[in-house]
Amino acid sequence: MNQAEFYWRLQRLSGLCAMFCLVLTMLVIFDGLRTGIFGSADIRLIPAEEYAISGPMPPKTQELENFVIDGQPQDLSIQLIPENIFTGYWLGGSMWRGRIIVDTHPQPGTYILKVRDQHEEKQNPALVFTVRVFASALDKQLHSPSYVVRKTGLNPYVMAVILFLSGCFWGLANYLLGRKWNAVLSAHGCGEIFRLKKIDNVMEAGIELKDAEKIPLGTIFALVHPARGDLGQGYVIASVKNKITLRVATDVPIRLGDIACPIHA
Repeated sequence: MNQAEFYWRLQRLSGLCAMFCLVLTMLVIFDGLRTGIFGSADIRLIPAEEYAISGPMPPKTQELENFVIDGQPQDLSIQLIPENIFTGYWLGGSMWRGRIIVDTHPQPGTYILKVRDQHEEKQNPALVFTVRVFASALDKQLHSPSYVVRKTGLNPYVMAVILFLSGCFWGLANYLLGRKWNAVLSAHGCGEIFRLKKIDNVMEAGIELKDAEKIPLGTIFALVHPARGDLGQGYVIASVKNKITLRVATDVPIRLGDIACPIHA
């Protein structure tokens, strides 16, 4: 049974790996949602980087030349540059698109850039852009609101896909090892306990076995477990197609998943 124990341990390990990967997948997705959809909408940039933006036209404004942009530093190391006007996809109104550009030597910090009209109308919140500028890519990573990004530098959703695929791999390995484990048990005439029931101060254990109907009533089975060793004995009180029922004393510490093997005289 050493071979069976080997496959049992591998199956157990693969199952734990699959569970670990899938639990981590959920945690990483939560991290991405927490810092993405439910997190800050700040635009995070580093030197020599740019970011495409768009928004509705300011009130009473028809031309890009009439935009008033507040919040840019005096040296224009961070600039918001409107580029063209287009028709909105949903409501069909006029919108504009452009870029936020950071030069090669900006002062790190937070900048609030606002686009408005020339007539001092109420500021449209959709035209307020909070830009956080970091000294380097590493500085940006270390100050990310995402734990995954801070520790690995990877997008949380990319990490989630990697972990999910790893979990699927280990889950498949667990399934195949389980089949191998059952095949080895079957080759030794053994099977796993899949049902336990206490009746009149004795235990009845159900075991799946190939050609169970050929096993005579009264046949004695040893009860074992790869990790807990020998547990005791039981004897056959019923056998039907692929299933037998053992009667076992209540002081025998058997559990679901324990192994029953016939004792040959």
